[in-house]
Amino acid sequence: MGSQYNYIQVRREDKRYFCLQQNTFSLAWLLFFRKNTLLPMTVENVVKRGLLKRAIGVIRRQYYTCSNNIETIINFVIVKYNSRKSELSVELPFYGQVCMLVNKGYKIIDLRRGVTIKVFRDDVDIPAITNEMQCLQKGNLFDFAPSIRRMNINERWYEEEYIDGDRDYSAKPRNSSEIMKKFQEEIIPCLERLIFHQSLMTKHIKDYVDEIRSILSCDNSLREKSNAQYLEKIIAFIDSIAEQLRSKGDLPVYLALTHGDFCPANMLNTKRGLIILDWESATYRSALFDFYSYFFFRSVHQKLPVDKLNNEIKVALPFFVSKLDSMAPDISRNLKTFEEVYRWLYYIERVSMLMEREKHDTKHNIFEVILRFIEVFKTYEDINTEKLTCSNL
Repeated sequence: MGSQYNYIQVRREDKRYFCLQQNTFSLAWLLFFRKNTLLPMTVENVVKRGLLKRAIGVIRRQYYTCSNNIETIINFVIVKYNSRKSELSVELPFYGQVCMLVNKGYKIIDLRRGVTIKVFRDDVDIPAITNEMQCLQKGNLFDFAPSIRRMNINERWYEEEYIDGDRDYSAKPRNSSEIMKKFQEEIIPCLERLIFHQSLMTKHIKDYVDEIRSILSCDNSLREKSNAQYLEKIIAFIDSIAEQLRSKGDLPVYLALTHGDFCPANMLNTKRGLIILDWESATYRSALFDFYSYFFFRSVHQKLPVDKLNNEIKVALPFFVSKLDSMAPDISRNLKTFEEVYRWLYYIERVSMLMEREKHDTKHNIFEVILRFIEVFKTYEDINTEKLTCSNL
């Protein structure tokens, strides 16, 4: 890996870096004639309304995209052919047309070869790189995940298949009827295969909760004074949920292989069907973890009112669990009976996962994200309690 390639971030582009070694025509082709799977929303993702309003929305989006692309090309040319330097640049050992800042490093997209290459930052240790690559190999078990082409732990990179498609994510949440249709037709088959592709594990709930709590206790960020404004709220929430779970005694719970970030932001609509990206957090967790990830994403990141989320889950969860009856009636019965337990497990697993991510993530204030999750979790539980109280009157 002797060669180094320069990637620059031009004005008004806060998501992408462009390789200076490419010519301007290549960049124009990338921006105007390829579907952009790197942005969170494309023209096709505009929230569906009436036909006229939808057409106006598409036209506006196309105009915005076109004008923004032109400005990006102009700024790229200014930096490439003049002595003016970009304020934000990075040198990486692989060529691609564009790269993006991601958790633990950068992802380079080489459309010419049809690959995505992740290069880890120098401050990420080898055990963390090894763990991520092991997680990715779990995703390699499924045809709805990008295939891994090559990897090199010592040189701190891996290469996977680039898949062309449209992000399933939109800034505004879809309406409930649309999301339920998507869930029943495309999401459930993925969840079923994740749960049953490998043998499920069982653990006693008290042991599993203590295991999660001990991992958090070893987290150095919990002892940093600079995080004190966040930690008191986070620890108090974890301890309250853990106490509720421990009160369930020696109840056995099922753990299944999970994606970890199973949400529309990591989903592509492609010619070969729904593709799930970013398997870097794949591991065994409670069996409904990915189910709850998919739905709680709507309130945490898309600002769906939590009362609407509550109603959606009340419909979607029984439907999903009933689909498991024929394949594994014992598991299905356990999930139905202890629905509350699996939801609480998801809460502390999600917080634990985000705490682990905080060690390397330079893109977000992870503690702010955690507090947003906790806010939504608490609101959801308040709504549940209120509904239960009303039903008992």
